Amino acid sequence: MTTEIELKYLVLGDNTAEKISKLFHRDNMQFSYQERQLNNRYFDTPDLNLRQHDMGLRVRRSQAHIEQTIKTAGQVVGGLHSRPEYNVDIATEQPDLSLFPDEIWQPEQSVNRLQDDLITLFSTNFKRCTWLITDTNDNVIELAYDQGEIVSGEQQEVIDEIELELVQGDKSALFNLSSLLFEVLSLRPGLKSKAARGYALWRPKPEAEQKPQQSYICDTRTDSIANAFTSGLSIGLTRLQHSIEGYLTRATFVELAEIKDNLALIRHGFWLFERYLTADELAIRAELSHFVHLLTWVDNAIHLQELTNKTGNYRKKLDFSKQLIEQLKIEKRRFPNHDDICELLHSGRFNQLQLAILQLYLSRQQNMVSATPLDNDDLVKFAQDKIQFSLSEMSSEMKNTESLTCQQYIAQSKRLYRSSLTGTWLAGLFDNDLRDKFRRPWLDLQQGISELQSLWIIHQQLDKLDQAPKRLVQWQHSKVEGLLLALDNSKASAISMPPYWLELR
Repeated sequence: MTTEIELKYLVLGDNTAEKISKLFHRDNMQFSYQERQLNNRYFDTPDLNLRQHDMGLRVRRSQAHIEQTIKTAGQVVGGLHSRPEYNVDIATEQPDLSLFPDEIWQPEQSVNRLQDDLITLFSTNFKRCTWLITDTNDNVIELAYDQGEIVSGEQQEVIDEIELELVQGDKSALFNLSSLLFEVLSLRPGLKSKAARGYALWRPKPEAEQKPQQSYICDTRTDSIANAFTSGLSIGLTRLQHSIEGYLTRATFVELAEIKDNLALIRHGFWLFERYLTADELAIRAELSHFVHLLTWVDNAIHLQELTNKTGNYRKKLDFSKQLIEQLKIEKRRFPNHDDICELLHSGRFNQLQLAILQLYLSRQQNMVSATPLDNDDLVKFAQDKIQFSLSEMSSEMKNTESLTCQQYIAQSKRLYRSSLTGTWLAGLFDNDLRDKFRRPWLDLQQGISELQSLWIIHQQLDKLDQAPKRLVQWQHSKVEGLLLALDNSKASAISMPPYWLELR
């Protein structure tokens, strides 16, 4: 048995092999190079018994050599894949499960029954360019660049990816080599193996059945404060990279806002746990802020898209002024286009940020220890103090003023956003029903202020017109007045809610 430790990246761009070889020659790196064609068939039972046990079975042919491989349960964090695997040479392309060690099977798995039920689900066929690199510290890394396709029935998907596998030495060598590749290639972390992508082709899972993300980051009261932050890094990084894949698949402003929100969520953890982090660890926060600021325009883009869409809530009213619609469309065109965003998401600096978060998680994970009862009490008290502080930031003005103006409510949006991030990190430590009841009017406030921001954009654009239609001005004013009344009611309900974080689960 061996355990793969590898980083996987998906490639954007051409001439990848040439760029890699030029880079290695430039830096006088020692390597050997080879090319080969790999044809792989993946097997499972019709009811996906192997998949259900987090196992993957493959038969690979390279010229006359045939090898069967089974991979068992592993871990994927931030593009770093670690999975035990077993390899056996065979004579035909039909796998023989009896050749694998008995201990890999679960008691409920019958090897003979599995053997009889095996079918081919999909295949992967690709050209592999391989560089075997030895660095100055005698670490040995295999860099494989694969270009080809995954095929399942009539369905196909392109393979264009890099895998860096640690053959010998310290895994920090993987990170060093990745940083070097960021200089010449446009990459993004690959979350799914070829097998996972093949399964998705063979039997696409309906969106409603896809595994939901964990709502709250910290939900284990027995964690220490330090361990809670470390686990949160893994969860936050995984969320971020899933949202990147979501945007690149669907290319909507809503998906892009998810990326911004996940960057802000990770950054917020560095603020919450600041006392427990070193200066070097906190340096990552500045890079997170850099990318959050680059994407601050996304919220306005969502409002403008809603206003200019023919199916938008306010579009019929806005049609009273063609000049206003055109003005809104001009504002929308000022934002970066999809190609600009793709370039950002594949940039070396953005990849380096994700790699730094992954390295921080791995280094802290090595030092994670079991919590003592005192640590448990500390985490709950820590969460109570942070949640209390986040709400006190905004509640004083809300409590002291019965009715807020449009600008005052919009000014509260940042504080509400920060408070919601605190809740996402820490609210999972407390009673579900009490927490959800408390959060409902606050979420209503957030949604109402978001709508108010759309109406405020209309107000600002009407002011720019030479002669704004009186009917439209009156409608906008009426909508704002009605919304302010609803927000005042939500505010009154929100500030009267008893604090859930002072109750024990």
